[in-house]
Amino acid sequence: MLAAILFGVIGTPLVFLASLAVARRLPERPVPARLLTAREQLLDNVGPIGAFVMLYGAGIYAITAVGLLLGEFLQRIEDPVDWPTFRYVEDVQDTGWASVMNTVGQMGNIDETRVVAVVSIVVLTAVALLRRERPWVPAALISCTVLTQKFGQAALAKIVDRGHPPTTLGTYPSGGCARILAIYGTIMFLVLAYARAGRLLRSAGWALIVTLAFAEGYTRMYLNKHWLTDVWGGWAVGGMMLVVTVFAARALLDRPDGRARTPDGNAAGRTPEVV
Repeated sequence: MLAAILFGVIGTPLVFLASLAVARRLPERPVPARLLTAREQLLDNVGPIGAFVMLYGAGIYAITAVGLLLGEFLQRIEDPVDWPTFRYVEDVQDTGWASVMNTVGQMGNIDETRVVAVVSIVVLTAVALLRRERPWVPAALISCTVLTQKFGQAALAKIVDRGHPPTTLGTYPSGGCARILAIYGTIMFLVLAYARAGRLLRSAGWALIVTLAFAEGYTRMYLNKHWLTDVWGGWAVGGMMLVVTVFAARALLDRPDGRARTPDGNAAGRTPEVV
């Protein structure tokens, strides 16, 4: 019992520190040059909205294909991975700690994430107006992420159809884990972009999102609400969705005059701002 509890108590801050260290070591522009060039060409040819739609659509299509293949693989390791983990947790689960984890795990629930999304849209729209940015971007981007995550998860669950643990109806991929990364991650992206955050603050922001996703996955596992591999799938699908969203959304965060912001906030040629 103690080992299972300590895994969450000690693992959560360790994940934050490790994520922070990795984020600070990443290059300023980790995106391959070819992808940056492709995005700039789309901006020139079809404008910011057209570029976003094409990049986002292609990215979600690729994520769906990868998610299907991953789901087929994960359900094949259910016997050697999921069942032993399920039985172990069932044997060591502590009622008091389970109650705490049930509360913590609510941050990835559908209703809670939608409330956060609505509040974030209102606040970030006000910020965008104050900064003379495109005011419709927060609502469009966050709403798009919420809807895509919802229907994408439903499609993967239906097609893969891997079943669920005997204790709950949770199936592949874990929606809570995916929502933390995709929805909260999108909100964090906009916050960092509008704040014109420096490298340390950006690293801390992304480390926080990774840590929240880890904590959500731990609660799903400890409460036996999902197979362990469902949690892995939620992390993978949600993480890929966040990467696609951030890359495509850069097309919408150009200045109204068509030029991108540099990290110091000055106008420049279309040099991608790092977030």
